[in-house]
Amino acid sequence: MKTVKAYLELIRYPLFAIPIVATLPGALIASEGNLSWRVIAAVVIAMFGYFAGMIKNDYFHKETDAITNPDRPLPSQRLTPKQAIIPASIIYSLCVICGFLLNIKAGLLVIGLVAISHLYNAIFKARGILGSLTLPVGIGLLSIFGALVVSGHVPRLVWYAFGAITLYDLGTHITTTFKDITRDSKVGIVTTPQQLGIRPSLILSAVATFLSFFIVLLPFWTEDSVNIQSYIIFGILGVIAAIVTRIPLYVQPKEKNGYFALQGSMFGSILFFPCFIGTTISIQSTLLIIVPLLLITILLIKTTPQEV
Repeated sequence: MKTVKAYLELIRYPLFAIPIVATLPGALIASEGNLSWRVIAAVVIAMFGYFAGMIKNDYFHKETDAITNPDRPLPSQRLTPKQAIIPASIIYSLCVICGFLLNIKAGLLVIGLVAISHLYNAIFKARGILGSLTLPVGIGLLSIFGALVVSGHVPRLVWYAFGAITLYDLGTHITTTFKDITRDSKVGIVTTPQQLGIRPSLILSAVATFLSFFIVLLPFWTEDSVNIQSYIIFGILGVIAAIVTRIPLYVQPKEKNGYFALQGSMFGSILFFPCFIGTTISIQSTLLIIVPLLLITILLIKTTPQEV
């Protein structure tokens, strides 16, 4: 059980909803609202790939974690580096194989997503703005992946979802770097606030968040059959959750407020990422997806002793 608990900490299990809500817009829009086995397959592959990325993150940063986060599974020696890298690599390989079994485009994109994850964890995470840009692109591409798995092509609404998710996650990633800003500076990790400055970074985060909301509004003018009222409410709630929880960070840019902003942005993501599925399914069905994920995430965040 100790080993199982260590692996759960390694994959950051309270974040399980993020790959789900990032993948569903593309999958459900491409399937025209039908919950087919391909939609489920896309979500499962995205989840396991996301967890493998979390494991790789701790593997590549085990030396710095030994100083800044000594209680994590690898620095505390509850798991060995070999016990981390081998399962993560196997999971990545299985994701690639499953992607190609579904169709060539999906398989190629999985390779691209694995490359993005590797570059972020191994190199770009400690390179300031490069890290803040790389990871959100990977999260946004999960919607593209969902569409390719289901239909082999990407509807225009899914490209809107990609843009909105990427920008929202860019705003989120910048604010989350504040939760470790003191610890990162001690070990020489360059984050966006250190590279651009605290105020410019917060402004960039706010601009990215508002641009993401603007993209959510675009289908109202560019698509003929979209009823904006069927999905815009979730976009509004997602942006509000981010803004409200970032206010303390803007007033006092310190680690405690950075962690509070991270939690708010995570809850906001669960509301915001899947908002475009409201163009395909009813508000009631959308609520049946979003509300359980949100409640389970809140419960996990409140009960887990680890930082996410």
